[in-house]
Formats: sequence, C-alpha cells, structure tokens
Amino acid sequence: MKNLFEKVDSFHLSDIKNPTHPSIFIEESAYDILILVLPYKEGKHLKMESHAFVFDHESYYYFDKQKAEFVNFETMQRVYEFLNEKTNHVMKLVASIHESIDLMEEALYDNANFSNFMHYWLSNKKDLSRIQRVLTLGDEVLSQFIETYLKAEDFLAIHFQDIHEHIGRTNRSALLATDKLNNLYNFYTSRSNEKMNRTIYLLTILSGIFLPLHFVAGYFGMNSQGLPFSDIAYGTSLVTLIMASCAVAMAGLILFLKKRL
Repeated sequence: MKNLFEKVDSFHLSDIKNPTHPSIFIEESAYDILILVLPYKEGKHLKMESHAFVFDHESYYYFDKQKAEFVNFETMQRVYEFLNEKTNHVMKLVASIHESIDLMEEALYDNANFSNFMHYWLSNKKDLSRIQRVLTLGDEVLSQFIETYLKAEDFLAIHFQDIHEHIGRTNRSALLATDKLNNLYNFYTSRSNEKMNRTIYLLTILSGIFLPLHFVAGYFGMNSQGLPFSDIAYGTSLVTLIMASCAVAMAGLILFLKKRL
C-alpha cells in the first residue's frame, strides 16, 4: 500500500495514525477519510478506539494501527460489517452499564449501609460522560458520511443508516442511564442528609439534658468555702439527686415540646 501512503497528504496521514484523534469525515478530490471513534472496555477500564478508513476511486482501505499499514477491504460491504461489529460491542457495553446501575439501585434500596455507592456512582458517571461525548460526535460524522455517499452505486445506504440509528439509540440509552444515576444520587444524598439530621437532633437532645448537669457539677465543684451541703454527711447524695432530677425534668420538657411541635 505504498501508493496510498504517497497519495494521502502527510497532515491527513498523521490524523489517521493518531490513536486519540476524534471522529471526523474529510472529503478530498483524490480520496475521502472517515475516522470513527468508538468506546470499548478493556478489563475494568473504558477506552476509546479510533477506526480510520480511506476511500479512493479504486477501493476501500482500513488503517491497522498495530501493524501501521493499510488493509484493503475491497468492498463497502466489508466496511459495513466491520463497523457493525464494533457498534454491536458498544451497544452491549452500554447495556452492561444499565445492568450495573440496576444492581446499584437494588443494593441502595435494600441496604441502608451501601458504603461503596459513591465509588460505583463516580465510575459509571465518568464512563457514561465519555461515551456520550464520543457517540454524539460519531453520530454527526456518520450522518455526514452517509449524506455524501448516498448516491454512490455500491453504497449500502440502508445498512449504514442502520449503524447510524444504532449509534444514536445507544447515545440516547447512555443519556437515560445518566438520568438514572442522577436520580440515585439524589436519593442517596437525601437519605444521607436525613441520617445527619437525626444525628444532630440526638446530639442536641443530649446537650439539652446534660447542660444543667454541667452547671450543677461546675457549681458544686468550685474550690471555695460555704457551698451548700458541704457540711452535711449525705451532701453528695443530695447533689446527685438534684442532678438526676434536673436530667429527668429536662428530658420531660424536651418530650413535651416535641409533642407540641
């Protein structure tokens, strides 16, 4: 394929070789270039793969980045089959994220102590944001590609429109998954805020009960002469009784106010 390397402009060739180049469709007099970026999963990590094609007046070529060479696909049918397979993988990827979100939802509703929620939420949120960004651009590029080649004799219009529809539908599915994640986050934060409010309420009640006890303990704990009950043998018992009475009185007052409010 040395011929093709010489035919393609060096600037365009660098775009084709670039593994992180975004989706784009370029029309030139001697050739056209289609670069389509699609997401895929490698282990637990989401990655983006750039698929570059060059179409001249003779054939259809795919650039193999691992071998750094052009592969002659010969017909538009092979181009369609290649992109269709990659698109199906993207659809399965988004479907697996939906399943993961459903499991998160069940775990969140069933388990009050879902401590790893934010870890899973952030992971899925990040992946969905990247998928939406890539598919949105890919959808626009495919639309431009189909419009340009629609009148070509060997162009499989229905086939490529089907791929275009799948990418658009997958993008909408990713958007729906993002909405589900946002709803789960709102529920999680509401429940966390409710727990926090209950904790603060409990601490406020305890503070209200122990406030007079601190005052009594501080008053009778002063290192001075003439304190009440200091000359009585059972003075400590009396002070203890006073503190217990204060605690009961404050608890009763708090319960009374709680019922009134």
